[in-house]
Amino acid sequence: MTPAWANGAYGVRDWNEYQWTHNYNVEDVRSIASITKLFTALAVIQSDVDLKELVPVKGKVSGIFPIGTKVSRIELLRATLISSDNRAAESLAHAHPGGREQLLKDVKDFIDWLSLKNTVIVDPTGLGAGNVSTVEDLTDFMFYLRNQWAIRFISAEKKHESKISKGKKTIKVVLRNTNSAVFSYDNILVSKTGTTNAAGKCVAMLVEKGGELFAVVVLGQKNAKERHMIIQELMK
Repeated sequence: MTPAWANGAYGVRDWNEYQWTHNYNVEDVRSIASITKLFTALAVIQSDVDLKELVPVKGKVSGIFPIGTKVSRIELLRATLISSDNRAAESLAHAHPGGREQLLKDVKDFIDWLSLKNTVIVDPTGLGAGNVSTVEDLTDFMFYLRNQWAIRFISAEKKHESKISKGKKTIKVVLRNTNSAVFSYDNILVSKTGTTNAAGKCVAMLVEKGGELFAVVVLGQKNAKERHMIIQELMK
């Protein structure tokens, strides 16, 4: 029986048995909004660039770091994954070896390698409606991220204070995780939310419970309240 709170698409998958403990519309292809940023972060990390290197802040999108300042890749990754900052994601893409287009190519190559057959990424932020996937693909992706320690450490942080230089001044920026669930549960290993008109409210998480790993993905919710309600039900 479909639960009364069912909407959009969602699923919980067990890593050990590779079985669904809950699933609803898991093969529906849907826009994924800023869950995209996990793919961007992975491409940056797998390129073996110096994460401490200062790179220019660029992009025609909004963000917390001023255009023209230089910020380390690690702080840009934090802003990208913790507070879902679009300008940080764009800056990482522009600073990628080979530039923005190469980052998107690297993401596509990874998607093909992992056989995420219904996943397409067209920009590094997730603002475009063309960034699509399925609950099924994203659970596979979350399981892959289990050994990506930098992403695990950063994306599950509740808060982080970034300090950057602007001229002779030091700017302090407080990043707060966009996923309210990380403040309620202490067993979330990887987390990324998403919100656009096309995607609705989304989230992808890797969770540990009883020594076992579970991938939790929720797509296409009408509002944050509904997304959180489904997370609460699935986390039981």
